[in-house]
Amino acid sequence: MSLPLYQTLNLKNASLEDLRNILNQDMNLKHPVVINAQSLDLDQQREVIGLIENYFVSNNLSFKFPYPIIILSNHEPSITKIPLLNDSNLLPKFFNPRDTKMNVKESHLAGKNKLLQQEVKNADASSVNGQIESYGEAHRFIFQLEKERQFYLSIIGDIMKGKPHG
Repeated sequence: MSLPLYQTLNLKNASLEDLRNILNQDMNLKHPVVINAQSLDLDQQREVIGLIENYFVSNNLSFKFPYPIIILSNHEPSITKIPLLNDSNLLPKFFNPRDTKMNVKESHLAGKNKLLQQEVKNADASSVNGQIESYGEAHRFIFQLEKERQFYLSIIGDIMKGKPHG
């Protein structure tokens, strides 16, 4: 059993045929994908980024899970919702190859991961994104309440430290 490592796809041109060969529903089910568009000129990169994003939106797929899809491009990240980087050294280190072999416990967990991967399908991304957003919103609210509670506790602590007759 191997760990999920980056699969890098290098784009040679911005043709629709090349993108059709690359894009499919199962492309990020087993490993993270890095699409390198830096060999293209800036206009072609923008076009390819738009086509990739349109593919995921129109097919109601997610480029965030089960594994991320990241595009290497010379554009600013603000032009798309897909994670966009301009240097491969900025990729998250989590999916980089390791120098050491897996121990028994890690290989057992990787085997469990493989079984779970067989059940995962990349479908209905909009409802899952909605669930993630509502979960995050609830936890942001809890965080704000906890900050407020800590503030009030600090005020009470300051009052209790004051002079008894003051």
